[in-house]
Amino acid sequence: MTNTNKLNKALWTNITQLKLSNKEGSSVRFLLDKSPFDENDDDETSMNNTEYVIIGRILPNSDIFKESAFQIEMKLTSNYPFEPPEVRFLTPIYHPNIDKDGKFCHPLLTKTTRWKHGTTLIDVVKAVVEHIDNPDIDYSVNAG
Repeated sequence: MTNTNKLNKALWTNITQLKLSNKEGSSVRFLLDKSPFDENDDDETSMNNTEYVIIGRILPNSDIFKESAFQIEMKLTSNYPFEPPEVRFLTPIYHPNIDKDGKFCHPLLTKTTRWKHGTTLIDVVKAVVEHIDNPDIDYSVNAG
């Protein structure tokens, strides 16, 4: 199996998990808006990119944000799942862990020992929601 086929299989599995997370009672909810498989599932050339973009909306649980949905973008390189995706908020939000350009800062998403190739996109979404609900001042990028 080539690296591209492995990436496609991992990406397909992760996107399927994201779609299934949109159920009442799920610990984390994510509404998928766009994925690399949207246009034409059988188009092999579209999956030979060096970058893949997934766009969806997270639904935080905290009192301050529970009535909100925030659109995020997850950019994955061809090195995924061995490198973390870059997460950026498309919906403006004032939050200590999100910079002025919407980039989300979290230790899981750095190329350090915290990122493991078995980490799923559901794990990433859970980390995003957890940090929206409970800001981490140790990773503050928007201090005021």
